[in-house]
Parts: sequence; C-alpha cells; structure tokens
Amino acid sequence: MSFWKKVIGRTEITPEERAKMERENEEKKKRKAEAAQRFQEEQQRKREEKRIEKERRKAEELKAVERFFGPEPGMGKKITYSTYKEAFQYVDHHLLREDEEVLGVIQAEYDKTKKREIKGVLIAAEEKLIFAFVRGNNQYIEEFDYSKMKGITLAKDGFASKELYIDYGSGRKKFDDIIDDDNFKSFLAVINGKITEYRQNPASKSRIRKTTPKTEESTDKYKQLERIAELKDKGILTDEEFRTEKEKILG
Repeated sequence: MSFWKKVIGRTEITPEERAKMERENEEKKKRKAEAAQRFQEEQQRKREEKRIEKERRKAEELKAVERFFGPEPGMGKKITYSTYKEAFQYVDHHLLREDEEVLGVIQAEYDKTKKREIKGVLIAAEEKLIFAFVRGNNQYIEEFDYSKMKGITLAKDGFASKELYIDYGSGRKKFDDIIDDDNFKSFLAVINGKITEYRQNPASKSRIRKTTPKTEESTDKYKQLERIAELKDKGILTDEEFRTEKEKILG
C-alpha cells in the first residue's frame, strides 16, 4: 500500500508523516514556481528577440529609404518607397553602383504607347535616369542616358499635376500623373543639370559605358536574357523592345 493510501485510510498522522507531506508540498510549489519563472523568462526572451529583429528591419528599411531620398525622409517619401519597394530594391541591387548617388525620385506614369501606360517611379541617379516598376513577376525597367537627352518640356495634366516630355535620341518619352510640388521642381533641376553637364562634356559618355553594376547577378547575361524572354512571353515587352534589350545585354 502506498504512503498516500495509508494516510487517507487513517484518522491520525504522525509528526514525521506530516513533516514529510509538508516537505513534498513545498517541493511541488517550488517546482511549479520555477517552471512558471522559466516560462516567463522564455517569453521575455522571445519578446526581446522580436523587438530586436523589428528594430533591425526598421533600421534596414530606413537605410534603404535614405539611399533614394536622403537623410530624414518625410512620411510622403516613405510611403512612395513602401508603394514601390520591389522596384527600389531591384534598382539598388541590379542597376546602381554601391557608391552611386541618387539625385531625385518622383512617381510617374510612363506612356510607353497610346495603349500602354505603366505606373512606377523615375529615379535620377548620377549616371542615368531609370524608370522602374516591379511587382512580383510583373516588371518593367528602362534606363535613359543623360547624354542622349536633348531637352525637356512640361505640360499641364489636370489641376495639380504635370506631364513631362523628354526629347530622347530621335524620339520623345512621355511621363504624366506627376504631382507638381517642390520635389518635382528639384527633380527637374537635376535633369536639366545633367543634360547641360553631358552636353558640355561629351567625354562623360565613355564613363557611363565603363561602369558596372554592383552585384554578380546583374552581370549574368543568361539570367538577364531569361528575364526579358519571360517579359516578352507575358506581353510586357514588344518584339522590338525585346530585341533592343537583348542587344544591350549581349554588349
């Protein structure tokens, strides 16, 4: 018969048995308290890890935003980055040198053709102007050399927005749905400055061609060919655009 059965069947408990029962109860309470303490400590550790990870991601995102918008970006610029985050990440990883400065960014709709309009961002970097839209498998990227720009023209586009025309090579590029604010005025000043710079210093053209992206992936011609082939199959690139991009990749 077990100890507890003996106890239950008896009306009197000896001092030794009572002392033993009390010790066992105290040990149970102690183990329970220790288990609760360990649980609380584990929960606290997990909360702290989550907090640190959240702070790390927040710092990384702020660094990425500052890469394109400079220090202490306002809420509007943070929203722009969040809206086109995949496009900014693609441009940063594949099209910009690690030390290449971004001089201006605006949201715009690129009127590629009369039937084809693409909403994205225009990014004025040191050596090129980039239009980018990336969302999952849908993406459109186009780069413009400042040396091929002949001038820009503005037109009204509704009450508080503008249309931007860039005379580029033998054609003209049209962008609209652009908010007419101080950021846009600064962006225009950058583009005009770059057009003037490259017009006065034609030798800058060779410097553009010699620069290389900062990642190994962007130098992998086969991966780039596969990507533009997928874009062509999805109808994002026309046959002519596919041929043009293919010639760029192949040198």
